[in-house]
Amino acid sequence: MGGRAWLIGLGVYCLVGCIDFAYRWNVDVRAADQTIKYDEIPVAYSAALFWPVDVVAIALLKTL
Repeated sequence: MGGRAWLIGLGVYCLVGCIDFAYRWNVDVRAADQTIKYDEIPVAYSAALFWPVDVVAIALLKTL
């Protein structure tokens, strides 16, 4: 049972990361120039990789 829970958790983490990557890439495309620059790809990737940190940071910022 423990292995299955880890696998489900990893799957959810990866799914949300992919959604976050697509969202950030879409926001960059809808920016002023309507193109994706090379330097925006690592930013979108790192944001998708560390999305739990972003969620915690937003929650902490709301308490200030």
